[in-house]
Amino acid sequence: MRRAIAIATICLAAPAHALDPGVPGATLATQQESAGDSVRLPRGAWQPDTTVPVTEGALRRTVYQIANPNLTTLQIIDPLRTTLPDAGKEETFTCADQACGGFDFRFQLDLLPAPEMFVDLGNYRYLLMEHPTNDPKSVALVASSSVDVGYLHVTEVSSFESFGPAEATTAPETTSTEAPDLISTLVDTGHVVLADLDFATGSADLSAGPYASLATLANWLGNTPGARVVLVGHTDSVGALDETLALSQRRAQSVQTRLVSGLGASAGQVAADGAGALSPIASNLTPEGRAANRRVEVVLLSLE
Repeated sequence: MRRAIAIATICLAAPAHALDPGVPGATLATQQESAGDSVRLPRGAWQPDTTVPVTEGALRRTVYQIANPNLTTLQIIDPLRTTLPDAGKEETFTCADQACGGFDFRFQLDLLPAPEMFVDLGNYRYLLMEHPTNDPKSVALVASSSVDVGYLHVTEVSSFESFGPAEATTAPETTSTEAPDLISTLVDTGHVVLADLDFATGSADLSAGPYASLATLANWLGNTPGARVVLVGHTDSVGALDETLALSQRRAQSVQTRLVSGLGASAGQVAADGAGALSPIASNLTPEGRAANRRVEVVLLSLE
């Protein structure tokens, strides 16, 4: 089941230790600290040409992963939301997914990247709480989930130099969840974006890689001979319709060639097509939206 994303900004008594999420099974994925930096904390829904306020101070960003697929994201943040009123925080702003501004709102948020942090762009909730003096003055939480893993991103903003010199800490390397997540999403929803592919601007040539998503897909196809998929190329809206359709088709075919000729997938299992700019997942009015729309998706046709 898809789960909501939630973000909260909270204030605690002291910044000496990273916030304990209070969720059973939560493990530290990564943590970064800076004695002085800035972070964007939206205080309203996304609007075109609106600048997001910037909060400055000592920053700590922490990501936790929760190996419990039965928890909703509201359950992931509930231990923190329950304790926040006791720390003197006041709610500044709250919203959910499309009311926030969807894709555009999420990409206003300064989060640590994948694979430690994953955000479902289609379903999330935002809550901002602040305190004018107590450190940390603001703490932003983002709860999200993939098919198998829950994610909690915590951003604490305190007075300058509350933390030591900038440093980064990452938990011991574990087996990546990318493979099961990609295939589980494909089977559960019928489609998935191959997010790690790289094409030069205006080109249909797929760069050398390697690409974990293609290796995962090729391996799954080899172990699932009844599966049939189609690769669908997409572009942004820059250019004439016939040009974007042709480019998206060529990009899908490049990925098909890499899967079949380079990774040994069966040609009978993989088709290719292009949709041009006709199926956007974000606004083409922003650079971030256009970047998201330039993609290749896998669509599951059958498992027979």
